Amino acid sequence: MNFHNKLLVFSVAILSAQSLTSYADPESMTYMTLKEKVENAKMVPEGDVTKILNVRDLLLRKARYAKDCNELYQQGFKESGLYVIQPEPVQETPMIVVHCEMEYDCGGWTVLEQNSRQSKLTWNETWTYYEYGFGDVLGDHYLGNRYMHYITSQKSYKARIVLDQANEANKIIRRYTEYDMFRVGSSLTGYKLDLGGAMSIFNNLVDNLPFSTWDRDSDEDSANCALKYGGGWWFNTCASDTPYAMLTQKESIHWEPFCKKCIRVQLLVRPVNLHCHFFQGISGARAEPRRERVNVLSRQGDF
Repeated sequence: MNFHNKLLVFSVAILSAQSLTSYADPESMTYMTLKEKVENAKMVPEGDVTKILNVRDLLLRKARYAKDCNELYQQGFKESGLYVIQPEPVQETPMIVVHCEMEYDCGGWTVLEQNSRQSKLTWNETWTYYEYGFGDVLGDHYLGNRYMHYITSQKSYKARIVLDQANEANKIIRRYTEYDMFRVGSSLTGYKLDLGGAMSIFNNLVDNLPFSTWDRDSDEDSANCALKYGGGWWFNTCASDTPYAMLTQKESIHWEPFCKKCIRVQLLVRPVNLHCHFFQGISGARAEPRRERVNVLSRQGDF
């Protein structure tokens, strides 16, 4: 055997050994399975793949997955964290990994977005990034309009936007606003947001508007709002003289008048048919402070 052939055999042997080692490592094998089966696997760092709480189903190649976090909760999963779901109809939708909030207000919340002031994300991303999602699903991330459409089109969903702000004593004040309807349209509609006309009294209305990014300006202003503020959103106008929200912006997260300098925001959805006891107050009114957290329930507000 000449030197060239010996080198080829040696190289093949090394590659085979590496392959066997990779498959022998459960974490590597799990990540390979995740990338093979789950469309947004890139949103889970390889070192965190074993944190997926229904990862056993993934390895066993389970035929059917829960359609959202609420169904997982009903199946007995009570721990918040990463889960693989598959919205219906399964013939048309991919499996995706999501962050489920199972210990917050009766559980079963699917997280569509999380942003914090110290976020490593720039948020000033392209249409494609906002379509397919970016970030770390367990931390700051935008799940993606494509997957938001799949989830919110299955049935009637409500949305809750949870806002954290530090007070003068540097303690966290938590507020939220809730909408009885939240649905993201398909790509054919420009991922139009349907809030059931709940915000018709405000000038900066976002209901029934398509999504906008700096490279795809779909707002109703002569200026490019996404380019002006940074981050994608369902913009109407770029004006800031009325209460408005900007939850996908780096460093400057705000939703006036609820939170002018938010330190963290989460956008959560859950089916409307799930009944749970929680604070029912006058629109925009504050509940009594409890553990330095204030809940604000607004059925009408500018999103």
